[in-house]
Amino acid sequence: ALANIYDRKNERQLSLSTLEEARTKFQDNKSLLFLLIDKYAKNKSYDAIVPIIESAIKYEPENIELNYLAGYAHENANQPVVAKKYYEKVLELDANNYEANLALGLLYLNDFLKEPDNQEFQYYAQNFLLKANEIKPYEINALKSLALYYQKAEDDAQLDRVNLLLNQLTN
Repeated sequence: ALANIYDRKNERQLSLSTLEEARTKFQDNKSLLFLLIDKYAKNKSYDAIVPIIESAIKYEPENIELNYLAGYAHENANQPVVAKKYYEKVLELDANNYEANLALGLLYLNDFLKEPDNQEFQYYAQNFLLKANEIKPYEINALKSLALYYQKAEDDAQLDRVNLLLNQLTN
């Protein structure tokens, strides 16, 4: 309640401090934990989410948004291996989740760009990016990522196809 009062008075730091202090006193309070995670997410404080997100997932292991946020937070904390685990969990729950397919595609694309001879990275990058593109065929980010993938894979025919579509969508 005190945190809400601070929010209404536009005292964001006091609100956050109140929630953090409450969390140290009431570590088993689910609603307090979720409130704190929500506050961190709105402030883009992903490093602060990392140490507490697993506790929240224990309450709701099949929560797609929570698992995605865990992946995103770990990705922003430069922990791509852990991020992949959470994104894969999202896809276990919803194979057609665009954001998780794109995120995994981008992580594997990054790996492939660093290690172009690694066929596993190439395979996963292509599959996840194509799935994201299948889900949202005209989404610019997926198309740009596919273009980068095809350029690195030296697949000129597919690169031309994707670039043509990108040009149509951006003009």
